[in-house]
Amino acid sequence: MAIIGLTFDKINVEKDRKVLESVKNKNVQVNYNISIKNVEEDELRMQEKQKVLRFDFTFAIIYTPKLGTLELQGHLLYTDTNHKKILDSWKKHQDIIDTQLKAQLLNTIFQKANLKAIALTQEVNLPLHFPLPQIVPPDQDPQKYVS
Repeated sequence: MAIIGLTFDKINVEKDRKVLESVKNKNVQVNYNISIKNVEEDELRMQEKQKVLRFDFTFAIIYTPKLGTLELQGHLLYTDTNHKKILDSWKKHQDIIDTQLKAQLLNTIFQKANLKAIALTQEVNLPLHFPLPQIVPPDQDPQKYVS
């Protein structure tokens, strides 16, 4: 039904300066790893106590060669009238079977974690983990003003 919030509980980012210098002007491969580690029932304390699901997650960016690492751990709070069914399914399969729910959760984690990762990688001078659009002067290629 609704994602209530997302909080980062652990942030780790580091670079290996020697490896980074050795791969200058070479291709660097970047992979993502997003995983839901645990699902449990929790209580949200507002005016009334409300049962919610807490999804613990890990988001990692892996550079190859290993010039640095970024790992974010956190949790996402989610409310749903079928929270018992989701929790029982997790306990049985250790996975989220509902593909729509899984896509919603992973997309939210991916979006929020990527925004945080942009700032963190810039802080330690790691290469950006995805290409940003670039403006190309129209006189060079009018068909590709933005590439």
